[in-house]
Amino acid sequence: MWKTPVRGWIENIDCSRFEIHGYYTGHQEDRATVAARRACKQFVEGLLFDALAKKIRSDSLHVLIFPEIGMDPLTTKLATLRLAPVQCNSWGHPITSGMPTMDYYLSSDLMEPADGQEHYTEELVRLPNLSVHYTPVVHPVRPLGREEAGLRASAAVFFCAQSLFKYLPQYDVLFPRIAARLDDCQFVFFASQRAAQMTEKFQRRIARAFEQAGLDPSRHLVMLPRMDGASFQAVARVSDIFLDSIGWSGCNTTLEALVAGLPAVTMAGGSLRARHTYAFLKMMGLDELLASDFDSYVELAVRLARDATWRHALRERMLERLPRLAGDMACVRALETFLERAVNHRAQRA
Repeated sequence: MWKTPVRGWIENIDCSRFEIHGYYTGHQEDRATVAARRACKQFVEGLLFDALAKKIRSDSLHVLIFPEIGMDPLTTKLATLRLAPVQCNSWGHPITSGMPTMDYYLSSDLMEPADGQEHYTEELVRLPNLSVHYTPVVHPVRPLGREEAGLRASAAVFFCAQSLFKYLPQYDVLFPRIAARLDDCQFVFFASQRAAQMTEKFQRRIARAFEQAGLDPSRHLVMLPRMDGASFQAVARVSDIFLDSIGWSGCNTTLEALVAGLPAVTMAGGSLRARHTYAFLKMMGLDELLASDFDSYVELAVRLARDATWRHALRERMLERLPRLAGDMACVRALETFLERAVNHRAQRA
């Protein structure tokens, strides 16, 4: 939640007009926690549900923003309460809350489909562009050879870095379709951070898709353990192409792949969660990487693997245009305007 959407909002909002109070429902202490504490006038942590709800109410906030609802149990419980006159959900978890206590859904104009409002019980607020002031994460460069990651020097390597739950079984067939066209290729996945059983089930499932296509899974599939940011970037840099997950697109993983210079293949869906990578590529003017259907998704992947000249040219354009994704103040200014209007509107109705 810190990388997107929280950091860029609270670090860049006009503090002469807005006072930021942060409420931390986790327990981990890291650089993000330190930065969040520094950015807030008040940073509350270590409280359980009853005490935290009481504290938020006593602070008499005008607006309470939930960066996500549905991933953290304590956050979800708090979201069922009316703790501030105006309450907003956002796309840290890209789905409506369905709760009458949530008034607005803060989202990205580029990521939302034309009928986006139909997907929410909240009133949809389309903030400009990506809706977030993104700051690329800079990791120390870690030298890595392909062999160290279990990759062949000769293979076209597809970086498939999303959380495993984003890979839906109805799309498994696309991976062997790509492999059948290329032969010498590998798909790099990353094990689930918390659920070994999920990793094992996914491995069995994706291997079965290759076997049903008459292909040897061990020749094409690589499962790596979860790793720190520097190691993750190192694997990205020795890969060739980023394959976006269909149905639930990548966000932070896509951004890290783009920073590493990997051309990304995506197919936009009909909801916010299926259009993150689409929005990044649109912002960078790289429409040629947007697949319109399953066949064009496979064709793009195959062409990128075969045509090194095109792939390297795309890489150069991507790195040149990467700054378009970062430091966008238009969304912060729009957020400020929205917050003031929402508070004034609620006051007039009171």
